[in-house]
Amino acid sequence: MFSFTKRQREPGWLAVCPRFGRVDFAHVTRETGQPPVLRKWLSETVPAVVPTGVAPLVACLGDMAKRHELKAFRCTTQLRGGEYQLLQIEAPSVPDAEMKEALHWKLKDLVDLPAEDASFDILPIPDGGAVNRPHQLYLAIAAKSIVVPVVQCFQDAGLDLAAIDLPELAQRNVAELFEDENRGLAFLAFTEQSALLTFTYRGELFAFRRIEIGSEQIAQASAERRLQLAERVVIEMQRSMDTVDRQFSTISLSRMVVALPPDSGLEEQFRNSIYLPFEAMDLARVMDISAFPELADPEQQRRALRTIGAALRNEERAA
Repeated sequence: MFSFTKRQREPGWLAVCPRFGRVDFAHVTRETGQPPVLRKWLSETVPAVVPTGVAPLVACLGDMAKRHELKAFRCTTQLRGGEYQLLQIEAPSVPDAEMKEALHWKLKDLVDLPAEDASFDILPIPDGGAVNRPHQLYLAIAAKSIVVPVVQCFQDAGLDLAAIDLPELAQRNVAELFEDENRGLAFLAFTEQSALLTFTYRGELFAFRRIEIGSEQIAQASAERRLQLAERVVIEMQRSMDTVDRQFSTISLSRMVVALPPDSGLEEQFRNSIYLPFEAMDLARVMDISAFPELADPEQQRRALRTIGAALRNEERAA
C-alpha cells in the first residue's frame, strides 16, 4: 500500500506481521501460470515486556532477522485496526497523473489530520462495467507518526521494508486465488478480535465490512451466547450483501469462502440465512503450502491467513 523502495533481492515478498504477542513471517513466490509457493513460514513469541502495537513489536526484529537470515528479502508488514483509515470516495475529475496531487489537497476535508502529516495511497474500485456511475476509489490514509516508526524499526533491524500493507488488501490477495472467472467473491475471515468480510472482483477489492466479533469472544461464550453472536454476524453480512447488490449490480457473486473459528455455529446460520453457496478456505487448493504440514490444519490456516495474504502481494499491482 505505502511503498518505499524498488530494490529487488530474493524473489517474492517476505511478510513480517505482528499478531497479539507474536510476530509471523511468510515468504511467498509467484511464477506465471503456476500456483504461488509458500517458501517460508514461522511464528515467534514476542517477549512479554514488549507492549502491543506494530512499532514496539517490530523492535524485536533485529535478533529474529539474524537468527532466521531474513536480511536478503524484500519485506512488507501490516498496519492494524485503528492505525489507518480506508475511505471510499468519488474520484476527482482529473487525469490519472494528477490524481495524487488532487487528493492531497482533499485530505483536509476527509480526516482530522494535516495533509503534511499524512501518508496516503489510492486503490481503484472495479465497477463491473457499470455505466453512468461516478468512478469510485479507496483512499488509504495513515498518520506519519504511525508509519515512520515502523519504517525506522525495520531499518534498525537491517530489513528491507518495501511496503506497508492493510488487512483488507492481504485478505483480498487470498480471495483472488479463489475467484471464479468474471465473477465476484465474498470472503469472511476471523481474527482474535474481529472478523472481516471482503468482496473482490478480478483481483480487486470493491467492498468490505469489519465485524467487531472475533474468535476469542466466540471461544469464551456460552452455547446460548454463541448462537446470539452467530446471528449478529449473519445480520451484518446480510446488510453488506444487500448494499453490494444495490451499488454493484453489474458484479455477480458466485460464492463465499470462509475461515471460521471452531464451534462458532456459523455454518448452520449460513445454510439458513445466506443465499450464496459457501465453502471453508483451504489454501492447499490454490497455492503450494506442502513444505509446512502444520498448515494442513484449517485453524492454523485461519491464523496465518493475513500474513500469507500480505506475502501474496502482486508484482503487477501498485497496492
